[in-house]
Amino acid sequence: MSKLLISKFSSNNVYENIADVEKKYNIVFPKQYREFLCKYNGGDTPKTKFKIGKISSDIRGFYGMGNVKLSFDTIELPMWIEENVLPIACDSFGNYIVIGVGNENNGKIFFCDHEKGNKKEYIAEDLKIFIQYCKSGEIDPASRLSIKEREEALIARGRGHVITEDLRQMWQAEIDKYKNMVREEVVIGGEENA
Repeated sequence: MSKLLISKFSSNNVYENIADVEKKYNIVFPKQYREFLCKYNGGDTPKTKFKIGKISSDIRGFYGMGNVKLSFDTIELPMWIEENVLPIACDSFGNYIVIGVGNENNGKIFFCDHEKGNKKEYIAEDLKIFIQYCKSGEIDPASRLSIKEREEALIARGRGHVITEDLRQMWQAEIDKYKNMVREEVVIGGEENA
């Protein structure tokens, strides 16, 4: 695949939640990011990576508003807003992708490596450009197989002895994660970051 695919979160009350955060912290979300939140409200991005210059990582998911898996409610927003940025996504290693709010960096995208004290490293002029660098791979069809199908496959290969209750639980977690996941291509417009 050569595009960013997302399994979006519920968009209940997104507009109200954006307004609440903007009012509480006296900020204005960049136009492209507001559009992204209103359309997708963040979401899971399995098998997604990006590489821009010397910075490359995966993207575990994008943050959303309200009662969603990756919620802004779990982030220490005041700390980030003092730096004139908002976390918009995270990788599997605890690093953040952030967007500038206010000042000359409004709408620009930065990578914050937690091992470097979350020092901001510029990666894209805006969200639309950043998304163009994100590539999502296909989810392995085996991830959606039932436990019974997985057991039968191992037994057929002479590996039935490796089946344990822990393995079944691991399989179930993977099944639960992927069984109803629907992904769509992320498309945002907007050239300006008002």
